[in-house]
Amino acid sequence: MPMHDEIVHRALSNDVRKEILLTLAKKDKYLTEIASEIKKKPQTIDFHLKLLEEIGLVKGEWREGKKYFSLKDKRILDFLRREKAIPAEFRPKPPHEIVLDMWEDMKEKLDRIEKKLDKIEKKIS
Repeated sequence: MPMHDEIVHRALSNDVRKEILLTLAKKDKYLTEIASEIKKKPQTIDFHLKLLEEIGLVKGEWREGKKYFSLKDKRILDFLRREKAIPAEFRPKPPHEIVLDMWEDMKEKLDRIEKKLDKIEKKIS
């Protein structure tokens, strides 16, 4: 199993994280709401929310002075409830692919800049 698949599967194998995801299926909630509903300490929930946010299953948004959390894609619940393999669209990209994408973007930008500079040089000459 590739490393990023393993990370997602390990994240979803934890009961607290499963409870958090199932709680967020109902509506967006802030940390203390989640902690109260799941009956866990806010520090525990914060730890697990950060991990879920980092791997891309949950997103946080500041509203009214509180950070509300929501599922990035509710379809993950189907796989969570059935405990099937996680589909590719829910898996984060491995770091080397992220770097390659960034490099390709940078090359395209540099090519555009170079073309603009060439046009400017032609006008000046």
